[in-house]
Amino acid sequence: MKTGMMLGFENSIRTMTTIASEAESAGIDALYTVDAGRSATVTAAAVINVTERAKVGTYIVNAYAREPWMTGIEARDLNEISHGRFVLGVGTGNLHFNDLYMGLDSSRPLAKMRDFMQIVKAVVSGRARQPVRHQGKNHKIRWRASWEPASSDVPVLLSASGPKMVKLAGEVSDGVGIGIMSSVEFVRDIVRPNACEGAMLAERDPATLQFPVAATVSVNADEEMARNASRAAICKLYHPIPHPYYDSQLRQLGYSTFADQATKLMPEGRLAEAMALVPDEVIDTMTITGTLDQCLSRINEYEGVADELILARTAQRGEPAGMAAYDEFFELISRVSG
Repeated sequence: MKTGMMLGFENSIRTMTTIASEAESAGIDALYTVDAGRSATVTAAAVINVTERAKVGTYIVNAYAREPWMTGIEARDLNEISHGRFVLGVGTGNLHFNDLYMGLDSSRPLAKMRDFMQIVKAVVSGRARQPVRHQGKNHKIRWRASWEPASSDVPVLLSASGPKMVKLAGEVSDGVGIGIMSSVEFVRDIVRPNACEGAMLAERDPATLQFPVAATVSVNADEEMARNASRAAICKLYHPIPHPYYDSQLRQLGYSTFADQATKLMPEGRLAEAMALVPDEVIDTMTITGTLDQCLSRINEYEGVADELILARTAQRGEPAGMAAYDEFFELISRVSG
C-alpha cells in the first residue's frame, strides 16, 4: 500500500510547497491538492516544481466548476511538467461550493459525470491530430490535440461515495477516489464490490481499477487531545451545511442518529454539543486518531484494502506555529515508509 498526503488548506502556497518537499524527504509516495480555498491545478503545478520523485495529483478538482475539455488540457500540461508523475482526480464537489458559493445547480450528477469523465479521459490520452468526439446530454466535444501527450496513461479517478456514483466510477474511470471518513469496512464491503460490478457491466477488467482512500489523521502524544481534534473535524463536515459525501458515508455505515444530530446542531454553530455526540466507533473506524503508535496501527489496517492511503492532517489544539506543527505527522510518514 502506497502512502499519500493531502494538501491545499495551508495558509500560503509557500507553506504548502515547503510541506510537500519535507513530506517527499520523509518518504511520501504521492501528494494531492484540492479545489477548496485554492485551485487544485495551480497548486499542483507549484508542488510539482518542488518535488522530484513523488506522484502529484488532484484529489479532487470540481467538475461543476470546470469544463471537461479544459480539465483534460490542464491534466496533459501537468503531466508533461511533472515528467509523467501526474494523477487526475475528479468529483462533483459539494453544496458548499456549487450552490452557496457559485449558485450552480448540481442536481442529476450521474449523467453529467458520465459525459465529463469520458471526455476528460479522451482529451488526456488524445494523440496529435487524432479526432476526439463526444455528444452527450450534458457535455460535447469536437477537438483534436496539436501535440502528442507526454504519456497516454495518466490515471483519471472519479471521486465517489454513494452506490450509484461508485458503480459509475467502475464503468468510466481508472478507479474510485474514496474520500475521508472511509472505514476499512466501507472500502472493502461496499465500495470495492460496487465499483467492480460497474466495471463488469461495462465489460472492463475490475482488476485494473485503483482504490486510493483518503483519511483524516489526528496524531498527538496526548491521546485524548487527538480524539477531541477528530471530534471537531468530524462535526465541521456539517457546517455551514452538511457535506453530502460524508453524511452519506456515515448513514451507509449505520450512524444516521449522529448524522441527524449534527445536521441540526452544526448549522446553528453548536460545535461543543455536536462534539459530545460523536460516537467513539466513528473515531475508531472512520479516522486515524491517537498517538504515533496508535495511528501506525490504524494505517496498517488498510493494507490489502486500499491501494494507497492519502493522509489528511488534522490540526491540534495549541499546536506550535509553522512547520513545528508537522513534526509528529512527518515522523508518522517516516515510520510508515519504513
